[in-house]
Order: sequence, then C-alpha cells, then structure tokens
Amino acid sequence: MKLRHAFTTFAVTAGLIGPFAPAAAADEPIASVEFAAEQGAFPVDGKSGHWVDSPEHEVMIREVGDVLRVDADADNGFYHFRLDFSAPSGALQVGSYDHAAGAHILAISAGLGCSDDYSTFTVSRIERGAAGLTALDATFEQRCADPTAPALRGEVHYRR
Repeated sequence: MKLRHAFTTFAVTAGLIGPFAPAAAADEPIASVEFAAEQGAFPVDGKSGHWVDSPEHEVMIREVGDVLRVDADADNGFYHFRLDFSAPSGALQVGSYDHAAGAHILAISAGLGCSDDYSTFTVSRIERGAAGLTALDATFEQRCADPTAPALRGEVHYRR
C-alpha cells in the first residue's frame, strides 16, 4: 500500500495522473508532518523537513486517549520524533490552544524530551468516525522551558 501511495505522490508531482491512476489511491490514508526548528530549539535543534508517510518516512497520526500523537521516523529508523498534543478540556476539537490555558505539546527527539513547554497550536479540522480519527489539519509552535526559547513550528495533516 505504501509503495502505491509513493507512486501516486510521484505521479501527481510529475503531472502523470490521468485515467490510468491507481483506483485505490484515494482510499489510502495520508499522514504528513512539516516542521522547522530554530537553532537551539530543544529537543529538535535546527532540523526541518516535510515528511509524508512513505517507505522513506514513516508518519503515524492517531489519538491515544485524549492525546493527539504524531510519530515520525526517517533514515531507516535512525531519526525519530514524537509530538503529543493535549488540551486541558479532554479530546481536541477545532480551535486554538495555548500554554496559558493549559494546553501542551510534549516533543521528543532522539530520546530527549521537553515537557516544560510553552506551546500554541490550532486545530482547523478534526473528524472522527467509528474507527477513530479520520481527518486532521493543525499548526503548532512549541518552545521548551521559556516562552522566548527557540521555536519548533510546523503543521500536521491526516486523512483516512
């Protein structure tokens, strides 16, 4: 399934999609994370990327209780990071969340994490079905230990 998704992504980018596109491609889940960290942004420190779930980058987005979890792996599993989004009021809904109101992003990279965060994030779309999360669009900014610390910023998208 991931190979077909990678082909479809390549074909769309190259302008090759037409009447011969794989029929099941529209039914496949799409998970992506785009991020950029300023130098010194703990624990990601200057890394950036746009990862779409594929053989090169595994991206998994799901809800674990009231936490929205984003796991991303690259370089054959040698680089992994996780973002856990939580709101003070339980399950996330469409809206903006910030540290002052009790929202948090737990960022973990290479075994190091920041739980003393100053986070803001906006969920512009979230949909759930009988099997759980079916769609998500969100943007975020996370700073570790101080509201003026270097920032990790990005966005996540999911469709199932």
